[in-house]
Amino acid sequence: MPPPWTPSFFTLKRQRCPHCGKFEGLNRHRHSRLTDKGFGVHCERLVRGQRVYCSNRNRRGGCGRTFAICLAEALPRHGVDAAALSRLLAALLAGQSLKAAAEAVRTPFALETFYHLCARMRRRLDALRVLLCRDTAPPACVSADAFPQTLAHLRATFLAANPGADMSGMCAWFQMRFQRPFLG
Repeated sequence: MPPPWTPSFFTLKRQRCPHCGKFEGLNRHRHSRLTDKGFGVHCERLVRGQRVYCSNRNRRGGCGRTFAICLAEALPRHGVDAAALSRLLAALLAGQSLKAAAEAVRTPFALETFYHLCARMRRRLDALRVLLCRDTAPPACVSADAFPQTLAHLRATFLAANPGADMSGMCAWFQMRFQRPFLG
């Protein structure tokens, strides 16, 4: 089997169907790009993922169902991309307030959007920490609040896997590494 960082590792034929568990039956739909309305001046359509079909034709033995594979740079069911959320979380880790961090990110979203995203992340802290503890132990943190502790743990896990990397890829790395949406 090739190493996991090569493109041939991520071919659909090597992946297992999440519904029936069969190998070698997954096919990409021809006209099934998952798109979303973009933000900004032009509002162009953004590709967010791809639909995949588990073939039940001939001797494939699949289930015939479809499912979506989302790009790591996209947060499923959210307009904000993973890089913008990573920059916001990095600014929060640097000690900025949420308002100052949201203004530093410079996106076309309202401040309430980032309050909503942080509240959603707070509701998911238990699932995030379980996944992060698989890779590294939580670092020592002076805060008694679980939110900054989880952010510090996310940063430590990300930097342990990618030494010297830019923090703007933290959420995309999480989604790629654990194969789970960052915000559920």
